[in-house]
Amino acid sequence: MDKNAVQRIESGERFVTDIELKVLSRVLGVTADELLNAKDIQNIS
Repeated sequence: MDKNAVQRIESGERFVTDIELKVLSRVLGVTADELLNAKDIQNIS
C-alpha cells in the first residue's frame, strides 16, 4: 500500500478492503475488531 492510498483512506476517499484490514491489523498489532470499533477512533487533527 503506497502513501497516496493511505492518505485517501485517512481522508475517507478510499475504502479498506477486507484483506487490507487483516494485514493492517497484523502490522499494527491490534485486532480487526479494534480497528473497526468506532468508539475507539480519535480525531488527531
